[in-house]
Amino acid sequence: MNSLFKACVFLVDDDEDDRYLVKEVFKQSSPECRLRLLSNGEELIQALAQTDYLPSLVLLDINMPFMGGMEALKIIRQNPSYDTIPIIMLTTSDQLSDRQQATLLKANGFITKPPTLQQLNNEVLRLKRDWLQGNCISMPQAATATGSLK
Repeated sequence: MNSLFKACVFLVDDDEDDRYLVKEVFKQSSPECRLRLLSNGEELIQALAQTDYLPSLVLLDINMPFMGGMEALKIIRQNPSYDTIPIIMLTTSDQLSDRQQATLLKANGFITKPPTLQQLNNEVLRLKRDWLQGNCISMPQAATATGSLK
């Protein structure tokens, strides 16, 4: 990993369009918050194990191939090294049972993906205010030009 690159948000979602939209909203409203894009829970577990810097926030979808968000959340919360990472479920689900399970597994929040870009922007601003204020540091543009790292 490039030592100048510190992703403050890990976005874990198998839907390429959703990753793109969230990335673009962060880029517009919170350019200092760099994202690392991952497509399933398995990739998240590997990324956490391999990173030099833990993220300031994880946005985690529920329904993904290989390893879903709930399974990944359960594994992460079993590791004391990751206790301080805020994990917000960002999903299409609006089921009470999913909210309850996420709470039992110690998610820090649950957001049903908003239907409009404006509402998504509002959610990103709220996430920034609640979880990222002072935790995302602007880096030189050359070090973060991709906005993602794999």
